[in-house]
Amino acid sequence: MTIDDVIDYMEATDAESWCVDVVRTEDGAGNCFFGHLFGMGRDQQESNLLWEWFEECWSTTYAVYPVNDGKNPEYQQPNPRDRVVAYLRALRDGDELTTPESMERDYLASIAA
Repeated sequence: MTIDDVIDYMEATDAESWCVDVVRTEDGAGNCFFGHLFGMGRDQQESNLLWEWFEECWSTTYAVYPVNDGKNPEYQQPNPRDRVVAYLRALRDGDELTTPESMERDYLASIAA
């Protein structure tokens, strides 16, 4: 699995199947980014590993949820799918910090204080 696989999958989803403020709507018809990511797995175990991989290598829920929900001023595309795809591309291209990079930044800031 690569970040490009995730981007391709997300781009292929219907924008109407995305939601904000929750991972999955009560009726199951809508998902946020992590709900869609979870759906990429073949079973629950693979889905859990995929979510873990994404958070450890690429970005955490703390960074993704504001993008998904339209609360990150850098990502104001018209719907959650388009906002998240733009963010994923920025991660891939090095325009956003990955999880390890942001942890390093925060560590260095903490020891400099």
